Amino acid sequence: MIANWIYKFVKYLKKVYFKSDKRIAAYLVCVAIATGFWFLNALSKTYTVEIVAPVEYSNFPRNKTFTGNLPDNFEMTVRAHGFTILRHQFSFLFGPLSFDVNEMTNNRMLDNNKTNFAFPSRQFLNELSYQLSNDIEILSMSPDTLFFRFGKMTQKRVKIKPVVNINLKKQFQISGEKTTSPNTVVVSGPQSILDTLQFVYTKPIELNAVDQPIKVKVEINPVKELFFDPPSVDLTIPVEEYTEGQQSVQVILTDAPTDLKVKLFPARVKVSFLVGLSRFSEIHPEDFNLDVNYAEIEKGQQRLRIKVVSAPAFLYDVKITPEEIEYLIEN
Repeated sequence: MIANWIYKFVKYLKKVYFKSDKRIAAYLVCVAIATGFWFLNALSKTYTVEIVAPVEYSNFPRNKTFTGNLPDNFEMTVRAHGFTILRHQFSFLFGPLSFDVNEMTNNRMLDNNKTNFAFPSRQFLNELSYQLSNDIEILSMSPDTLFFRFGKMTQKRVKIKPVVNINLKKQFQISGEKTTSPNTVVVSGPQSILDTLQFVYTKPIELNAVDQPIKVKVEINPVKELFFDPPSVDLTIPVEEYTEGQQSVQVILTDAPTDLKVKLFPARVKVSFLVGLSRFSEIHPEDFNLDVNYAEIEKGQQRLRIKVVSAPAFLYDVKITPEEIEYLIEN
């Protein structure tokens, strides 16, 4: 590959600059070939050199909050062939070394009540060598000790808010509240974060063409430095087919003087709504509270707008016909 590159380079120089002097072109070819062979010979030898390797840490003990500082790079003295060293120097441009904290320390910090730990770097050399190459021997590493400092972990029980986007089939509706089981989780983490934490979210999910009740397992959305128990919950959403219902409901005049008689026209109006099939028979006229206010009459309004004071919470798309009524004050 290197010889091929040298050939193309010399051919280009010869074509552009040295058309009239073949001796210069021949000289450059010799120099390039000699340099290439020297380079190949140099890379085939074994060297002891220092390299700087970026590192990325993961998998800290779940029951502790890391508050210390770890080095972003390891300075390592290695022994290997020149080709191997050069290859890995280029590989560090694309990805760091991976340092799995629990695995590297054999989980010794996980069940220990101490908050400060120190590990000599020499115990990690074999694992790091495997990541680099079997052809590289790590002789030493700086820093010579890795220090892990953890803060006090506290706990708090908080409510869960489901995050879900539901697309229902025609004539189907959500017939109740979205619930999770359990409805709270125990959150562990730094006191400063837990003091302001009121609830946690589930990971967002999307459900399409839904035509039956939903029960799925969802994970708690991760938050940096926090740990959740349990990490997932069961989400339940009642869904059922809806049908249209109607009731004839009386309208009540409020705040009218006791010595004044006012007749409303019409005295009863039609209330239409959508209701789940399972609860259709539960709906009665007395479940609705509709009124108009005498203050509108005092303002000179000729027609009074009806207000829905209360209606069953499980109804959808409640409509009143007519929306306004007339009145007559009797002497």
